[in-house]
Amino acid sequence: MNDLPQMKHKLVFIAIIFGVFAFSCESKLSAEAIIEKSLEEAHGGKSQWETYKILSYEKTTTFYDSLGKVENVKKQTFQNTLQPKFTSVIIWTEGDDEKRLVYNGEDTFVVVNGYQVAATDTKKIATAHKEIMGAHYVFWQPYKLATDDVSLSLEGKVQLDDGSEVYKIKAVYPNSETIWWYYFDTETFLLKENLVKHGTTYSQIKNIQHEAKTGLFLNKERKSYIIDSTKNQKYLRAHYHYNILELK
Repeated sequence: MNDLPQMKHKLVFIAIIFGVFAFSCESKLSAEAIIEKSLEEAHGGKSQWETYKILSYEKTTTFYDSLGKVENVKKQTFQNTLQPKFTSVIIWTEGDDEKRLVYNGEDTFVVVNGYQVAATDTKKIATAHKEIMGAHYVFWQPYKLATDDVSLSLEGKVQLDDGSEVYKIKAVYPNSETIWWYYFDTETFLLKENLVKHGTTYSQIKNIQHEAKTGLFLNKERKSYIIDSTKNQKYLRAHYHYNILELK
């Protein structure tokens, strides 16, 4: 009977040591380690991402003005080759015009109603190239955070609007003034949200739904808000819906 208090003290001591150890391990997580855990535990596993060669999907974007009125609805189809070399075609209709943005792995082309825009229109081609690369960057996350040339830093834990606790990771790219922040759930490691700074403008993009049929838990529905630096929402700027047509 006298051994019982000693046993309780030992158990308490072991629990404290275990808690300190667990906290120590968690506090040592780097930004890179969190992204790896996100890929492995919440987004299907990195090796699965690297098996796919073809990706096609539809993206419907509804744009709103500051008063909440719909400005425009844009429905695009994306046809991407993921490997051995990334290529992409974006197709949509705007008014009476069919538009295509084409990246063949080296050069970018703009085609309107079957006619190629002149290569001398460098501004339009540069804008098209940016749209192609930006669309793939956003949709193919968090994998690209683990593979691109990017400087990552962990800025601690914060609480999102829905009350969940997340890791906040800053992503800075060479030769780019745009700064990204990504938010990963501290328990599931699911990518829940991101913040992007373009010049003096901030956008908060919330992942409303993730698809489940691929096992990668890619974006299915997202909302983008124009905000200030303190994340006070000003207004809903865009509402995105994604539908995967093919992934193999």
